Amino acid sequence: MSKAYLHHSFVYGHERTYSVVHVLLAVLYYKSGHYQAAIAHCKQVLNQTSREQYGVRSIGAKYLPQIDESVDAILGLILCYQYIERNALKSADQLESNNADLAAFTPKLLAHYLCSKCSTVVDAEGREDLTMYRQHLFHTRRLFVSDVLLFKTIETQLNKYTVMPFIEVSADDDGNSTSSSMDNSLLVTTLELVALEKLITYRQMMVRERHSDQFPVWNEFEALYAYKCGLFEECLEMCQRYLDTSLHRDCSKDHLPVGFPEMLTLLDGELVSFVGIIGLVSPLPLFVSLVQRSHSLRIFMRTLSLYLMVQCQKKLSIDLHDALQLIQLVHNATDEHFVLDRLLLKVIYRSLKMSINNLVIK
Repeated sequence: MSKAYLHHSFVYGHERTYSVVHVLLAVLYYKSGHYQAAIAHCKQVLNQTSREQYGVRSIGAKYLPQIDESVDAILGLILCYQYIERNALKSADQLESNNADLAAFTPKLLAHYLCSKCSTVVDAEGREDLTMYRQHLFHTRRLFVSDVLLFKTIETQLNKYTVMPFIEVSADDDGNSTSSSMDNSLLVTTLELVALEKLITYRQMMVRERHSDQFPVWNEFEALYAYKCGLFEECLEMCQRYLDTSLHRDCSKDHLPVGFPEMLTLLDGELVSFVGIIGLVSPLPLFVSLVQRSHSLRIFMRTLSLYLMVQCQKKLSIDLHDALQLIQLVHNATDEHFVLDRLLLKVIYRSLKMSINNLVIK
C-alpha cells in the first residue's frame, strides 16, 4: 500500500518532494529484496541537480520505516546520546533546539547508502559507489551526525569485506520499470481485509442489538475475514454454529446486498462469477432494475454461511457427504421467491457432487 501511494504522488505531488519520494520507495524496495528497483530510485535522486532538490533538506528518522541493523544502530546511538544529554542539561528547551535534527538524514546521502548496499549484493560494485558517496559527503554543506555515522558504517563494512545478506531478486524486477515489481494482487487483498475489519466492528454493534434465540444474527464479515485469511477451521466453526441456530428459524431479514459492487468485491471469485453470469443470462432491463433496487439482488446469510462452510470443508479435505443433506434441507427451507439463493444452492450442490466424484476416482 505504501508503494502504491508513493507512486501515486509522482502524478499529483509537488516536484520538490520527488527526491524524498524516491528515497522512500528505494527503502521499501531494498527491504523487500528488489535491489534493481531500489537502485533505480536512488539514481533518480543522485542525478537531480541541487536546484531540483531545493527545499528538501532532510528526512526525519521518524518518517522512515525500519531499514536495516546498521541504521537502527546509528539511530539507537543518537537516542542514547540524547538521553544522556537530557539528564545532564537542566534546560530541556535548549536540548530540543540543539538536537532537533540529530535523528535525520540528507536524502541524497541516504540514497548513496542504499545504492552502495544494493550494488554490493547485485554486482559487487559497492566500492565504486562508495567513492561517489564520499565525494558527496565532503561537498554537502549541512551534514547531520547520522549522515557521517552511516557513511563510516558502510565504509567499515566494505573494508572488512563483510558478506552482505543475499535475498533473491525477482526475475521480473527491472530497474527501468520499478512499478512492475509491485504486487497488485497483494495490495487488493490488503485493502479488502482492511475494509472487512471496519465492517466487522460496525456489524458487531448490530448483532448485539438484534440477536435473539428466535431471530439469530451473526457477523458475516468475521466469517469472510477468516476465509480470506486462510483460517478455514475458524470460518467453518462460525458457519456451522450459525446454521445450527438458523436452519429452522426465520432468517429472511438478514441478507448480503450483492447488488452493491462494494459488497460483491468482498466475496470470493466463484460467487462474483455466479452473480456476473446471472447478469449475463438475464434480460438487460430486468438485471438493471434489480441492480437499481439492490435489495432485490441479495444472498441470504443462511445461503452464504452454507457456501463458506462447503468451501472450507473442501480446503480442509473434510468428508463432504453430510453437507449434501444439509444443502437439501436449506433448499427446502428457502422460499421459492428467493430465486438467487435457490440457484446458488444448486450450484453449491453441483460443485459438491463433482468434488466427491473426483475423490472417488482418485
